[in-house]
Amino acid sequence: MKTYILLLRGINVGGHRKIKMADLKLLLSSLDLKEIRTYIQSGNVVFKSRETADTLKGKIENKIEDHFGFEVKIYLTDFERFAKIYTKNPFINKNEEINKLYCTLLFESPEDSKIQALEAVESKDDVFIVQDEVLYFCYHNGYGKAKITNPFIEQKLKVNATTRNWKTMGKLMEMASE
Repeated sequence: MKTYILLLRGINVGGHRKIKMADLKLLLSSLDLKEIRTYIQSGNVVFKSRETADTLKGKIENKIEDHFGFEVKIYLTDFERFAKIYTKNPFINKNEEINKLYCTLLFESPEDSKIQALEAVESKDDVFIVQDEVLYFCYHNGYGKAKITNPFIEQKLKVNATTRNWKTMGKLMEMASE
């Protein structure tokens, strides 16, 4: 069995698109997923399955939409890839405060020209480095005051994305390692 990390995009934000984690866990168990564990209310899940990520992605998205009545985009990856993403954060070795670090995971590869346009955005307080389909951020004034947020990234790159703070990324690593 493979260990997977599942991130739901845009749920339980501002009282909209509500999904209780207990309900999500029950729903996922109906897909024969094993050892399902959730972390906080923003849609972070670790589970095990024998199926491939591609097969699971469609099943999970369809099941969520059928059950809750709205579409939810999901980011799904196996533990090996997630571990690589986690260990490659270039800000960890720069003594940055952990509460200022975030990771934006892109659901697909954007065009190079769109990445270049995003990199050209002026924001001295939002420092980021792009590696493959991951943007590592250090928000010097915090995410709440950031200019380059998840919706801004999606608009500039024309791809779906989801952002997690580094504490959440660490907790998911810990859960997936158990």
